[in-house]
Amino acid sequence: MLWVRLAVSGLSLAAIILGATATDDLPEGEGKDILLRMCANCHEVDRVTTAKYPRKQWADVVDDMVSRGAEGSDADAKILVAYLTRNFGKPVNINTANAKQIETELSFTGAEAELVVRYRTDKGAFKNFEDVAKVPGLNAKVLEEQKKNIVF
Repeated sequence: MLWVRLAVSGLSLAAIILGATATDDLPEGEGKDILLRMCANCHEVDRVTTAKYPRKQWADVVDDMVSRGAEGSDADAKILVAYLTRNFGKPVNINTANAKQIETELSFTGAEAELVVRYRTDKGAFKNFEDVAKVPGLNAKVLEEQKKNIVF
């Protein structure tokens, strides 16, 4: 009987340690606590962190989870979608993507996506993030949020 209690205690401790390790690997930033509160109660965090979705798909996932019982306000959901998009978004090659891909996968407006393509056509391929930031008319907040998702 003692060995059963020790085995159960050992497994519980392992679960706590593994859970802490998984959450420790999450990027810091606004939304991390919401992810832990809204998502980690039902499934492992790595289920979220291994996915790479554009903003629209993350919004659909969060809406679906809320409809299944994940608890959080509309403001929480908005912050969570931004956190997920920023840290686990789908990488987009800014030099080869067309305007529609830039719009849907990087969450730019259609007009902003067209500005990126026009700038790239006029000035040549982007070499780094700072080059993209030079495009006039882009929403700086969205651009910064998508920084990890822009590849060259």
